[in-house]
Amino acid sequence: MHCGISWFMHVFLFLLTSSVYLNGSCLESAGSKLPRPIIAELQANVATQSLVVKWLVNHTGLTRESGDTYEIQVGRTDNLTIVHNSKVSSCPLGSDSTLTWTWVSTLPLQCADHSIRIRRFCSHADPSDWSQWKTNYGAQDTVDRVWKKTKMFPYQQVLKEGSTILFCCVPPRGIHVTNMTFNSTTSYPLINITHRVTAIAVHNLNITQASGSGVYSWCEDTTEKRNNYCSNFISFSPQRPENLSCGTEDMRTVICTWNPGRPANLYEPYKRTHTLHIKNTVEDPIKCGEWFCRFQAVPGLEWYHVSVVVKNQLGEEKQSYSFNITDRVFPVPEGVKVSPGVTEANVSWVVRGNLSGVELFCQVTADPVEPRRPTHLAEAADLQSTSMHQVCNGGSDERCDVSLKQLSPNTRYATRARCAVRGNLEGEWTQPTHFTTYPLVRLDVWRRVRLLSHGQRNVTLLWTPQLSGSASSVKIQGYKVRWRQEGCQWILWKDREQTQTEISIGPGQCDMIIQAVIQPGSSPPGHITIPPVERKEYLWNDTRVSGSASGGFHLIWKEQEGVTCGYTVEWCTVGSGVSCTLQWRRVPVGNTSVSLPAGDFKAGHRYTFDIYGCTDEGDKLLEILTGYSQELKPVQTPRLVGPIRTTSSSVTLEWHYHEDDHSHPGFITGYLVTVHKTGSQRSPGHVPNPFTKTVADPHNKSLTIVGLQEHQKYTFHLSALTNVGPGPHTTVTVKTQTIPSILLAKILTPLLLLLGLAILLCLFWKMLRSCIVELFGYPAVMNIKPIELDRHIHETSERLRCLKVGDCVCSDIEILSVRPTMSERMPLIHPKLPRLSSSSTTIPSSSFCPVHPSSYSSSMSSSLPSLSPSSPSFSTQHLHQKGYCPQSPTEVWDCSVQTSLTNRSYFPSVGAVQSIELKPIRFTDISDFSSSPIKLSNLITSETSEGPQLRPGALLENIDGYITTDSLVKSMTVYMNGQSH
Repeated sequence: MHCGISWFMHVFLFLLTSSVYLNGSCLESAGSKLPRPIIAELQANVATQSLVVKWLVNHTGLTRESGDTYEIQVGRTDNLTIVHNSKVSSCPLGSDSTLTWTWVSTLPLQCADHSIRIRRFCSHADPSDWSQWKTNYGAQDTVDRVWKKTKMFPYQQVLKEGSTILFCCVPPRGIHVTNMTFNSTTSYPLINITHRVTAIAVHNLNITQASGSGVYSWCEDTTEKRNNYCSNFISFSPQRPENLSCGTEDMRTVICTWNPGRPANLYEPYKRTHTLHIKNTVEDPIKCGEWFCRFQAVPGLEWYHVSVVVKNQLGEEKQSYSFNITDRVFPVPEGVKVSPGVTEANVSWVVRGNLSGVELFCQVTADPVEPRRPTHLAEAADLQSTSMHQVCNGGSDERCDVSLKQLSPNTRYATRARCAVRGNLEGEWTQPTHFTTYPLVRLDVWRRVRLLSHGQRNVTLLWTPQLSGSASSVKIQGYKVRWRQEGCQWILWKDREQTQTEISIGPGQCDMIIQAVIQPGSSPPGHITIPPVERKEYLWNDTRVSGSASGGFHLIWKEQEGVTCGYTVEWCTVGSGVSCTLQWRRVPVGNTSVSLPAGDFKAGHRYTFDIYGCTDEGDKLLEILTGYSQELKPVQTPRLVGPIRTTSSSVTLEWHYHEDDHSHPGFITGYLVTVHKTGSQRSPGHVPNPFTKTVADPHNKSLTIVGLQEHQKYTFHLSALTNVGPGPHTTVTVKTQTIPSILLAKILTPLLLLLGLAILLCLFWKMLRSCIVELFGYPAVMNIKPIELDRHIHETSERLRCLKVGDCVCSDIEILSVRPTMSERMPLIHPKLPRLSSSSTTIPSSSFCPVHPSSYSSSMSSSLPSLSPSSPSFSTQHLHQKGYCPQSPTEVWDCSVQTSLTNRSYFPSVGAVQSIELKPIRFTDISDFSSSPIKLSNLITSETSEGPQLRPGALLENIDGYITTDSLVKSMTVYMNGQSH
């Protein structure tokens, strides 16, 4: 029994056996002990990694009414580690019989020693003693004695797909395994089986290559070598054959076929095998192929019971099938022969085999092979498959024949035949037999009608011979043309080189017939009817069509109810009108479309297709289609019409163009105008962006471009458009007009600006002049020389340095400088004026200029004591007297007496200030001090606690702020000397 029986199954069998034992005792006398089983043989199958154990059964002292139960243990390695324990039962057997049990190991048997022992059970007795251990030894001794290097197992085995496999390495004594690798790169954890054997577990084996290539593994040991390259193969268990069936062709050989399922991935010697067994005979098994098997029929045997067994190293599968050979007869015709004609062919064959007295039912078919393009509607309908059935007798080597009808002339066919016993399925088709029917000449006839005066018409009759066979095998002698109109008939003969003729007919309906004369006979006649003249003329509108992607045309039109015999499409391939080369194509009734190949058309050429419908009165025009197989760009340029109208912001273009001309390489869909701005300043290399305008109506031949700049040049490119793109362009350059008001504004603006600026300069000239004079001018009487000024300053500093310093305070000189207006610059005291009392008023005290550089930043501290702003005698008339800035000496004057120059007798009393207008003090030019006999000491009468007093009538003049150093020093020196004395 297989080791895969579960523990629960073993318990169930044990209980079942025990229940049987209760019904009948295993022992003849209670208390007797069961004999020990004896293991007769232990075999190892390395291919399947299984152990097969056989032991003897001794039934001495046992009843024959019950079976036996055995407990089997499997131990591994020298330590006899139990790796499997199970109980099995057996049916009652004869005395001294042998039992067999098989156990499959997950560890290769070469990796370790495996031992088995057995003992026997009975329900009312103690179990027997264990048998002796039976051991199957591993490869350790072989490695030590023979190989003397590390070996890996399993080796060259077929492993089951999806299973878990243990690979082990067995090294020689004294060497240890350090690493194990599977599939070249993957290392796995090591499992110690014994002190020297190491294994790895690989789960879920997969087939990585459809060709069945194997998997590889290595062992690395302490010798630092990669030893024992090992290869194995992964495959799958065989599948049961499907759709198994058998049959015979001649009652002599039987053929069975099936579906093998998943293709095998292994080849010899690991390839799976197929064997057929005939169960109800003593025939030997028959070796078969992958999907079929052939064997000789057994004489006199009608029913067959067969089985197909598929087997490989991983297992086997079997499929059975039964059949009656008389119901599975599929005769195959042989020796097929064909005798062709023009529209028919004779086919014959022979059915070989032991079929005497059997009625056969056969079928023959003929299929066109690469048929030529039909040029006639009836011929297109004839190119179809033909099939015929025939009943034949099943006599040995008896021929059977059949005639195939309605074949197309000059057409290559492939004929096949198959037969079956009546009531059964048909057999296999024979291999195709090819033949060609004889040629036949047909005429495709068409006409072109041109209306003359008084209802007369000129008919151009055209025909094209359609040869069903090779042109060399058919000899056309000529053509016979006949036509009938109003009861009259005419006949015309044409040579074989001619394919058209012109005939004049009246306004009524006319029937025309043309026939080719060949040897030995004539072709079927071609017939065409010319309808009568229409009383009312119709104006047909052309419908535009586009070519197909392949370069041809696919034409579609509306179905007409009055059409009874199909349609005809007519067009000119070269030229137009009367001189065109006419082509036509027939369309069977019921179809309203036709595809014309690209080889008959060229790009850029307009084609007009007239659609005619075949009626009882003849072919009538239904529609007119026009189009291009492939449109191209226009080749003609539009012609501009002058003069061109312009405004300051727009330009209007007008042109002439024949948009409906058939010579155009495409339909004119409109016009394209490209506008470029020219003459503008732009950086080198910069190209201004043009803009385009499109006219979508090809009949509209004018365009106004708006939004332009005034007084600017523009270049216009005008070209015609098709669906492909624009053609060559006509170029014109136009300058837009200038707006008068804008031009006038541009001229007047700078003039007005200049005029306004001139007026402003005139108005403010005096003010500006006075400001400039005050800022940068000085009195004309002064002649200041920078060199003399420096010299005077130097002399003054030297003189002052020579003065003796006394114990006195510094003298401050208060100099009142009042800047009068130009009209008020006059002496404050005129000789003609009365002298004022010395006690009338006090000179307003202004701020002193500091006499030391350190006091430059000090403000003017002293003010008028009696004419302060808070004084009641203060008048606003004094507020304009400002701008006083006394000159400051650059050296320190050391003196013993602080002196303030004040002429109190000059001013009137305080009470008279309000009635007397103070005149601004005006100092004379500094030169007056040096040249005048008046000295500073003469100006001072006396010195009081308030400082030196000015003499009444002393003359002080404004010198505009300019005081020479020499004059001041001289005056001060005289004064100081007088005081010191």
